[in-house]
Amino acid sequence: MKRLLFAGVALAVSWVVPAAAADLPVKAPMYKAPPVALWEWTGCYIGVAGGGNWGRTSNSDITAPFVGLAVTNPFDLRGALAGGTVGCNYQTGKFVFGIEGDISWTNKDGVANEIPPFNTTATIGVREHWIDTLRGRLGYKFGAQDQFLLYVTGGAAAARVDGSTCGAVCFTVTNTMTGWTVGGGGEWAIFPSAPVPHGWLSVKVEYLYVDLGSKDFIFDTTVPGLTSKNIAVIDHIGRVGLNWHF
Repeated sequence: MKRLLFAGVALAVSWVVPAAAADLPVKAPMYKAPPVALWEWTGCYIGVAGGGNWGRTSNSDITAPFVGLAVTNPFDLRGALAGGTVGCNYQTGKFVFGIEGDISWTNKDGVANEIPPFNTTATIGVREHWIDTLRGRLGYKFGAQDQFLLYVTGGAAAARVDGSTCGAVCFTVTNTMTGWTVGGGGEWAIFPSAPVPHGWLSVKVEYLYVDLGSKDFIFDTTVPGLTSKNIAVIDHIGRVGLNWHF
């Protein structure tokens, strides 16, 4: 009798459980968002940049009988700069390789009095008119959409520089000075909110150290008391910029 009872219960359960399960609500499949679009840094760009330009200069006499003597103590130079940028990037994985060139107008200058045995009432002045760099860049991209880029940079630099001496009258000699530069910065893709085929905008912050070496500035040595000088210039550049990538 008990065996018959258990068999009847088992048979009933075998019918009821599948029927009840069929009536349960079916859980909707979980929605998976499409992959987040990543910023593609490969391509070229143009931009504008501006900021501060400060540094240091020193000089020495190159006219007998005081060859090698400092005409002034080293002195500071400071000013502003603004200009344009053009460059290209190539992305591989998280790394971005690139080349960038820029040229900027600048009014960086400074002046100091001569020191003995020279005329202490006379002055030496140094002024930059423009500065140009051509650099390689190595960057690493990061962020939720790879929209941030940190980079180091280095290459060649050139600047147009005036050297002036003023006593009873002023004389000016202009030279193009060349040297090297190294620095780093960060770039942030800001517009639109995701990369688009027709281009996008980034903002950058950058620092460059520039060593322009030294150059002989040949003044008119037929003027009594006027001597030629060797002038050295170092720049520190801090700037922000906007780049349009295409």
